[in-house]
Amino acid sequence: MSEPIAVGPLRLDAMLLAALVSAAVGLAMLKLWLSRSPLKEERYWLDLALNAMIWTLIGWKLTFLVREPEVLWERPSALIIMRGSGSDTLVGILLAIGYLAYASRKRGIPFVKLLDVWPFALLPAFFAWTLLTDRWYGIPYALLLAAVYGILFRTGAAGRAGSGEAASLALFGAGIGGLAVSLFAPYPAGELPGLTFGLTTLQWLFILLSLVGIGLGGRGKQGG
Repeated sequence: MSEPIAVGPLRLDAMLLAALVSAAVGLAMLKLWLSRSPLKEERYWLDLALNAMIWTLIGWKLTFLVREPEVLWERPSALIIMRGSGSDTLVGILLAIGYLAYASRKRGIPFVKLLDVWPFALLPAFFAWTLLTDRWYGIPYALLLAAVYGILFRTGAAGRAGSGEAASLALFGAGIGGLAVSLFAPYPAGELPGLTFGLTTLQWLFILLSLVGIGLGGRGKQGG
């Protein structure tokens, strides 16, 4: 889904549209969960999630202008369809993390509680993004995300925000499950992944997520 979409005389970035749809899905599911959770009286969670997603999109979409500022005056219309690289997305994520750190400290929100809320927005958002952008190759990952989301409710972690349980389950489930899926998922025709010590960058990321999830789980037990 990397090609632009033509709407009359306009050409729109299909990946940006997919990101906006995914963000909308994540926010909608977070709102639904909040309406039934012990946090339903805390009105600021949707604002935090929306602003964090906006910062991520800004970084992903516009960080390339630091390297190519001439686009602003030479081809301003290209901003509609141009976007940054994976490193630019990382900049957006870091901006979002910085915003959340500042906003949560200002509101006195415990760090573990913040981590426990994010899966109820990000898991549905990643589910939509995977289906919209990866098509057949993304279906196993999408099913995994849906399963992890269901486990959060099955175990009761959804009702214990602040214990670290939801964040731990989400990270460990998505990490170890994603690693298992990636070991058997087919690659698109003609694509040969780069390997580091026998694993792809994505597989190492899955391992890191699993370890962080295990660490959070251990911290939660100590706190309990």
